[in-house]
Amino acid sequence: MFPLFLVYLAEYTINLGLHPVLLFPLPSTPFNHYRAFYPTYNFLYQAGVFVSRSSTPFLRIHRLYPPSLLQVSNFFLLASQAALGWMPDRIGFWIVSAVVVWEGLLGGAVYVSTFAEIMDNVQRDEREFSLAATSVSDSCGTSIAGFVAMAVEKSICAWQVRRGRDWCRRL
Repeated sequence: MFPLFLVYLAEYTINLGLHPVLLFPLPSTPFNHYRAFYPTYNFLYQAGVFVSRSSTPFLRIHRLYPPSLLQVSNFFLLASQAALGWMPDRIGFWIVSAVVVWEGLLGGAVYVSTFAEIMDNVQRDEREFSLAATSVSDSCGTSIAGFVAMAVEKSICAWQVRRGRDWCRRL
């Protein structure tokens, strides 16, 4: 259950707290408005989730901690970009977009693999309880991430403004 909690905590903190502040100069992106970044990142994330949740017949993850820790790494990578802006402007958006797809792939894979592992490895009479208990993990991860993300977005936006990048205020 902890890998699912961890992946959802990292994933939804990224989606809710970092996507709104992962901004680049408009001339270096395909956008005309800063508000276009957020729905684009969300579409890319959902595309990754869709692909990975559809891949169980072909690819199955049995060790769930490594992809969960990779998701935490995604959080730190994207948080450092949002705070420090270290990626080159001309390709930064494209790099972040690739990481966001990867984020969706990891999250969807851990989700579907967790429940597939329960279906395959838990005795039939204990399966319903196991599925219900595991569902609490993703709900708790998502809920806690919502609170964490509020602080993350606010603090990173304020940090960006202090450093002369007020794009997060232009949404």
